[in-house]
Amino acid sequence: MHIVIDITALIVLLFFLLAGWHKGFLLSLLGVARVVLAYGFAYLAGRYLGFWLGEIAHRPRIVTIPVLAGLTFVFITFIFHVVMTNIRDDHRDKEEKEDFRLPLRSRLGGAAINLGIGLFSAVFLFWLGDVFLVGTTGHSIPGANRSTFAGSARRAVYESVNVVLARDGRESQAAATARVVSDPAKGMRHLENVIAADSTQQLLHDKEFAKDVMSGDAARVEANASLQAFFNDQETLNELKDLGILSGTEKKSALCEKLARFGGNEKIQISLESLQARQLLSTDKITLLIRDPEFDAIVGELLK
Repeated sequence: MHIVIDITALIVLLFFLLAGWHKGFLLSLLGVARVVLAYGFAYLAGRYLGFWLGEIAHRPRIVTIPVLAGLTFVFITFIFHVVMTNIRDDHRDKEEKEDFRLPLRSRLGGAAINLGIGLFSAVFLFWLGDVFLVGTTGHSIPGANRSTFAGSARRAVYESVNVVLARDGRESQAAATARVVSDPAKGMRHLENVIAADSTQQLLHDKEFAKDVMSGDAARVEANASLQAFFNDQETLNELKDLGILSGTEKKSALCEKLARFGGNEKIQISLESLQARQLLSTDKITLLIRDPEFDAIVGELLK
């Protein structure tokens, strides 16, 4: 399957290269504008409309965000396609009536610009498909781990995310987040390991811990035996570092203060009770968990 991915990517890039050669510099430049606006509006639609739709429709944002982003991308691309088709038709009419030919410089410039667009588009669409497949099945695109293009695409996503997040002394945490974003299946495995850990299960089933957190008293939270056992579970803490949730420099007291603040959040309380009642906090139901609106609501509250 990895060969199929590489061949498909090669065909797509070759298509963009030849298209740029035939379009020339002007049309290829419009293609850049198309890509920038399409991805820009797709990001805004996914980030805000997708987030909003997931909340009001009670659907997981891991699905609504990429779906709305994809639809917006297609819509903007279609509008530019209509405009560029009209320009292309004008060129064709000139070629038929006036023996018009695009200059070599224009063709080379168009080929270079279009190849860049094709590479960016292929990377983005591969990543989007990877996220969607992991979110729905728990597995990455078949053959992706052996594909040359997939490896390069993930590296490109990793570097982009890392550059954006690496600031204010959070370089190691940014790198961990970038690894999870660039390879969603790896992030899924880390999440499974965290949930499957004995210390995590002990926390989830400790009724006293829930009462301590909801008390809003940080000292009481820190004194909880199950939480202390969790703090002593270095393997699970490392998994949280690999997820980018912890940096490894946090103090226990500071984490307990955050837990105490979150304990008073009514939405988190309701969502946790719902997940526990439906027994979704287990590794064999991890794909159902990450798609569940209640889990998404908890993540949304924690990220505010």
